[in-house]
Amino acid sequence: MSGVRAAGAVGGGVGDTAAGGGWAGLFRAEPSACVAGAWLRGLGFNTGAPEAVLLSLLDTGTSAFLLRTNLPAGVLDAAVDHPLRRVWGMAADSGRLSDAHWERLLAARPPGALRETLAEVAADLRADRLWRARVGVGIEWPPSAGSRPPATPEGIAAMAEAVPAIDPGHRTYALWWVAALHEDPDAMRQLASSPKLWVRRSVARARRLPPDVLERLARDEDRAVRLFLSESCEDAPAEVLLDVWCWWSGSFSFPGRPRNHPNFPRHDLLRFADAPEPRLRLLALDDPSSTAALAERFCRDPDREVRARAAQDPRLSPETVAGLLDDADASVRALARRHPALPTACLVPLLLDERTAEEAAGNPAVPEAVMHRMVAVAAAVRAGAAAAEAPAPAVVPGAP
Repeated sequence: MSGVRAAGAVGGGVGDTAAGGGWAGLFRAEPSACVAGAWLRGLGFNTGAPEAVLLSLLDTGTSAFLLRTNLPAGVLDAAVDHPLRRVWGMAADSGRLSDAHWERLLAARPPGALRETLAEVAADLRADRLWRARVGVGIEWPPSAGSRPPATPEGIAAMAEAVPAIDPGHRTYALWWVAALHEDPDAMRQLASSPKLWVRRSVARARRLPPDVLERLARDEDRAVRLFLSESCEDAPAEVLLDVWCWWSGSFSFPGRPRNHPNFPRHDLLRFADAPEPRLRLLALDDPSSTAALAERFCRDPDREVRARAAQDPRLSPETVAGLLDDADASVRALARRHPALPTACLVPLLLDERTAEEAAGNPAVPEAVMHRMVAVAAAVRAGAAAAEAPAPAVVPGAP
């Protein structure tokens, strides 16, 4: 039985639905093993994929999507209890398991070295989570559990004087003892005027700062001081956030910053529609008064980052999205493949092309019935490929 026919049998009646609406061409021939794998990976990161589709992916051994931050709760639960090591192992690597998840995962492992290693990982992650909750992200650990910060202005001055000078390009974690003083306004005033770059950067990691300290650091000549303010300080002013936005594209440690900072401007952004700085220009689409016409115009912008922002706008016409498939920039083309307004007639060929299948499978416009059949077809192709690669049984001379 071919992979497509086998998948149809497994599909449990979804075949008729999946074949309608211009999707029939997707299943006319068995996809290659490369395309089948791309479907499974792409569907895992499809924000429109319902929980049932994601659960079926786990049974194929597909697990990279467990690193997503927006998974339905039931998917991570199922991954923790899954028999395949690549699945529960990826859940453990995600860094998002609760203490209850870890208890279940450890209870399912037999005593031995693996269980001991997992227990150590769980303990380290829990300690890191508690540390981050208490002092924040981007702050170094103290040298020991009994370490204490200086308690007097003289002690603070002595500690600051002992801090080594660093190059502006130095990858900096905030000094633990400065972080321990973050809630002391007088200490922050004293340290914010330090000539030591590492000290000022450490002050900028505070969640809250006195207005005079904030004003001083907002004018600091060091970019990283202003960056740390935009990432960590809830009082960071809008002008600092806009400045950082123009040159900083973000980090995994502080996802979304500075754009998702509470003080980042959210109105009167249309004034930037003709700004010479591309990263300011693209902000105009976030203004509540922006129009579909502006989104269409930005799809023709000379800057690729502006076009990439426009390529994610839900107001684009199907014709415009289809045109972006030929954009000069690869990132814009990739966004077009995932845009829900992309016509089915364009999406189906992309799903059959090894070069574009993974991104196209991440398009939320793929109907749920089609998703289920794609998983079934891909699983059958993968199983067939594995069987073909399996070594033939040894032939014993003289055996009947």
